[in-house]
Amino acid sequence: MTHMPSGSAQDPRLPDSTHATDPLALARRVLAGHTRAARTPLPPAADAGPEQPPLLTGAEAVAALLADGGVRNVFVYAGTSELAICDALDRSEGIHLANGRGDKESAFMAAGASLMTPGRGAAVLHGARGLTNAAGAVADARRNESGTLFLVGLPSSGSARFLPPHGEHGLLDGIGRFADWSWEASAVPEQPGERRAAAERFVERLRAALAFCTAPPYRPAVLGIPQDVAEKRWIPLDALLTAPPAVPATDLRQSALDALLGELRQAGRPLFLVDDYALHDPRLRPALDRLSALTGAAVAQLRYRRGPMLFERLRDEEVTNFVGWLNPFSPVHRALLAECDLLVTVEDRNIYERVVGPLPGCRRAAVNTDPSKVLKNEYLRDDEPLVVGEPALILTELADRMSASGEPAREPWFPAGARAEQLVSPERATAAVEEGRRAVARALAATLAAWDRPALVDDSQMFGGLLSEHYDDFPAGLRVFGDHGAFVGGGLAYATGLAVGEPDARVMCTLGDQAFTNSFQGLVAAVQEQARVLFVVCNNGESVSLNKQAAASYGATDRAYLANVSHLAYHQVADALGVPSQQVVVPVGGDPATVQAAVSQLATVLEKSAAEEGPSLVEIVLPSDPEVWKGIWLTQGFEEMPPANPEGPA
Repeated sequence: MTHMPSGSAQDPRLPDSTHATDPLALARRVLAGHTRAARTPLPPAADAGPEQPPLLTGAEAVAALLADGGVRNVFVYAGTSELAICDALDRSEGIHLANGRGDKESAFMAAGASLMTPGRGAAVLHGARGLTNAAGAVADARRNESGTLFLVGLPSSGSARFLPPHGEHGLLDGIGRFADWSWEASAVPEQPGERRAAAERFVERLRAALAFCTAPPYRPAVLGIPQDVAEKRWIPLDALLTAPPAVPATDLRQSALDALLGELRQAGRPLFLVDDYALHDPRLRPALDRLSALTGAAVAQLRYRRGPMLFERLRDEEVTNFVGWLNPFSPVHRALLAECDLLVTVEDRNIYERVVGPLPGCRRAAVNTDPSKVLKNEYLRDDEPLVVGEPALILTELADRMSASGEPAREPWFPAGARAEQLVSPERATAAVEEGRRAVARALAATLAAWDRPALVDDSQMFGGLLSEHYDDFPAGLRVFGDHGAFVGGGLAYATGLAVGEPDARVMCTLGDQAFTNSFQGLVAAVQEQARVLFVVCNNGESVSLNKQAAASYGATDRAYLANVSHLAYHQVADALGVPSQQVVVPVGGDPATVQAAVSQLATVLEKSAAEEGPSLVEIVLPSDPEVWKGIWLTQGFEEMPPANPEGPA
């Protein structure tokens, strides 16, 4: 680190210690002044003396740096090792510290708080038992690309040789693999010179963790802090100004960008295939609309047909050439793949045959923040462009360059009716069932449409699949967050964290009955924080999806282990925890007049529940009859379908 020379014993931007009674407040003032000074380095400071500001504890340094880095909500289920960190966070202006009432719940809430604004949420977890209990949530945050920081309070470094029972050897090395970034602080050195270097290293690593969380592709980071490192007063104020190392610039993207531009200019029938990860960036839609209009390209989106199925989707009023979810069951959509001469995937994570079917043998290209996610899907040839970077910026640059060249916009090459093909299915429910399912979806959509800045967090499978069929009934501007990690039971805490982290948003959380039983502990935190979440639980009596899968694979039989707990009423459980709750029975597929009356009651109950100031819950009881859920869950992947053209993928 290079320091600016100073002619005085103390840099003028460091407040006089004789006027400071709170080192944490002093640290905030230093960081605020440093930000205004464009982060000009300060000179080194010796250990605390009569003319020097006091040293900070490791915990105080953490609290000051988190606030400076944009963290606003921290969730904790505290143990002994992290009490000093919790106390410092609790005293830090600009940070709200909340008891998550559980280890995995705290991790999920931190990830939820970071869904819209990466890095806004963080969690403090106890090492080892708290972190091991939250390991699934850490992995899920990684899969969903939620940029959040997990701080782990570890046993004192002096106790390390006695582990366990106080901790686990290699804990962060193991759990850190779920996050792609991890670091564990060492013991505080005894020698002043070594201590100074260790303090700068500690600060640099913490800043690097925050930078990792807030740069695409967004992912969590895990940082371990031994108890003695948090409690000791050993970090000089000016060490807080240590920055993470700069990432060296490369010119690798430009050659791939030029290659993709050339491919687009030569293609007569391009097709963009988008994964929903791209929609986390609001700039993507206008960029994609502009480029697809210039090239005449069709735009389709990957649809998930098993497991979690409800994710954010494009709309044709946003992207004119949008033809809906790519539907391998549709002959028209299969023809789109067969006839396109350039396939461009955008922010691909799961575009492989089991999910999307065989890809065409035409030229292909990819635009992605994470090249490893494209390469694992094995469809790009060595001579086909992979442009690494933020898709919205890349598509904008491509459109700018095409416009600057004076090339006229091309007419769409695909049939106008392609948009209507997204829901074609070989397995159709009866007209009465489909009408009842749509009526339920419209009741939820009407509630969302009445909110400013609505957001929906889904933690269901069959219910989410039902809602995804009627995505066009939901309001424009709705943010939807599904669970790519398929952690049944994470959505309730995700939604609570999102509501706490984004108080201007209004959140609905759709849950399956299995998800509720695996997560209702998080309702305690929702009540505590008065999080404005409307929880909608679908009770269809059993795991309908697994019953359908098992029947297709092993034959129909009674599987009691997939049934719900008899006589368990989810709305009563929530009500006992202090959540205003109601239940509505909607006999989809039954007598039309009865169904219509039930849906009318549902709309009234949803409106009343949405008016609550804190959390509320509505339990919708739907039939478990497989006929009511017909066509929603696929029991086989698309890899068994014939290829999109006779040659198939090269």
